[in-house]
Amino acid sequence: MVNYDNSKTFFEFEMERKTDRQKELAIELQGKEIDQMTNLIKALIDYLVFFGDESNVKDECKDLLGKVTENRRMAEKFRDMI
Repeated sequence: MVNYDNSKTFFEFEMERKTDRQKELAIELQGKEIDQMTNLIKALIDYLVFFGDESNVKDECKDLLGKVTENRRMAEKFRDMI
């Protein structure tokens, strides 16, 4: 529980508290999305290492790996801006 300290109006205090909570929720959601993308990146790398040039979808996996890596980088950047 957060204590009200009379340095602001109660309305300002409540709005700041609600904004902070929304930021926490957004950071938590971004963290979950980043974790999922990290898992996918690891799985794609494992697939490419295991099957290598024998795979008929090697090029598509490399393309997807690049796109997911870029999406994760952007999600991390967005999370850091929150």
